[in-house]
Amino acid sequence: MEVEVKIEEKYEKPKIVIYTNKLDTKISDLIENISNLEQKKLKMYKDEKMYIFRQEDIEDIYSEEGKVYARVENEIYVLKNRLYELEAILDKKMFLRISNSEIINFNKVKNIDLKMLGTIALNFKSGNKSYASRRYIPKIKEFLEI
Repeated sequence: MEVEVKIEEKYEKPKIVIYTNKLDTKISDLIENISNLEQKKLKMYKDEKMYIFRQEDIEDIYSEEGKVYARVENEIYVLKNRLYELEAILDKKMFLRISNSEIINFNKVKNIDLKMLGTIALNFKSGNKSYASRRYIPKIKEFLEI
């Protein structure tokens, strides 16, 4: 892949143009990643009010009884997105799915407890705790090697 950058004062905002002979998964992923750069904030709701938070402020996001919730500074907010939609837009260097129902911000993790056989307990700096399901342990190990 060839990358070219031109700096011109006439552009107030960056403009990205991709030249290709076909649209494949690499190009689609690139487009998605570039688009996600603009989506660093998430809308959340609590008590009929809308709040906007930066991704780095979120501790974890989980689903329960058909709704999706996020924990920010020990407060719980409701999101209108599905977990799979959030997983696609969240920063992959920061967030990781640890079970079918939870995505966590690894920057908020204080330590990882490996004492329980076959399970990983993640202790957050806030004092909260989450558990990774066995199925996601290889993904966690892979994430930690980054």
